[in-house]
Order: sequence, then C-alpha cells, then structure tokens
Amino acid sequence: MSALGSLRHRLVHETPVETPDGQGGVTRAFIAVDALWGAIETRARPELSADRAVAALTHDITVRAPATVQPGDRLRLGVRRFEVEAVSDPEGRGRRLLCRCREETP
Repeated sequence: MSALGSLRHRLVHETPVETPDGQGGVTRAFIAVDALWGAIETRARPELSADRAVAALTHDITVRAPATVQPGDRLRLGVRRFEVEAVSDPEGRGRRLLCRCREETP
C-alpha cells in the first residue's frame, strides 16, 4: 500500500480475553479494543496439506499506527474475521503497521 488515502475499510480491532472455566482450563473470548481504518490485500501462499500442495489465502492488512495490534489479536470487517499472525512496521517510521492475517471461516 502506498498512500494512507487507500485505507478505506473500517476494521474493528479485537483482543483475546481468557477467563477460567472452573475445571482447570480457560474460555477465550474477544473484546473490541478500537476501530481502525485499513487496506486489505489478498495473498495466496503454498502450504502442504495431506501430502499435497494447496494454496492458503492470507491477507496483508495495513492500518494506521500507532495501533496496538499484536499477533494473536483479530481484525473484523463486518462478519469477516482476520486472525493476526504477524505485525511489522514496513517503513520503520511508525506511520503504518502491516498485519499478516489469516481469514477465519465460521
């Protein structure tokens, strides 16, 4: 993404919250942290699945910084949910964050 004007999708940033379930485990839920403007680019990368190559769809989502997005968080666009796998600052200037995401299927 080259221009901040291309950030046209209104995304909801969600972070996981774990609560004890009373049996030694935890229940994970997501709460909304803030709303961000972002640009979404779809990518495909090869993966192995059951001894054959398949294409896994991932997304590069660029958001304005300073945002507190971290791996393990999620970005939501309507009913679509994107699990954040990695976050980087591509320019090193603190203006934008590039989030590598995998779209969750309901």
